[in-house]
Amino acid sequence: MKRFSLFLSYAFCIVAFLVFLGMSIALPIVGIARIATVPGATANAWIVYVLSYAILALVLFADVCLTLLIDSILRDRFFAERSVRLLMNISWAAILAGFLAVPLFFLFIREALFISFIALFLGVVLRVVADVIRKANEIKEENDATI
Repeated sequence: MKRFSLFLSYAFCIVAFLVFLGMSIALPIVGIARIATVPGATANAWIVYVLSYAILALVLFADVCLTLLIDSILRDRFFAERSVRLLMNISWAAILAGFLAVPLFFLFIREALFISFIALFLGVVLRVVADVIRKANEIKEENDATI
């Protein structure tokens, strides 16, 4: 059952990667329609596009790191420095995406503040989890050395 759950997570990451790639293609089309409905927003349209693509790039990076982390779990190499590094990369991507979403709130996208808060919270939680795994890895190496 554990392997099936990991396989589903792995498949979800692959599908999410493809969806995010599709979003990067559809962003100008949806953005033009959204910006056209807000009066005076066309002057700041380039800022919205730059921030949106930067956030999308961070999400793609985090998705790749998550796929590599699931691959490590499937190979039973979870308590390793690589897993901690991947979790830290995901947390940094979430924190950066959270900070990049804040200006979008002031540029006519009201949902961006909520998304920013969620991304920052996720980044902090993943940072704590990475530190816990790092400490567990140290304890595991200590135990392996004493036996």
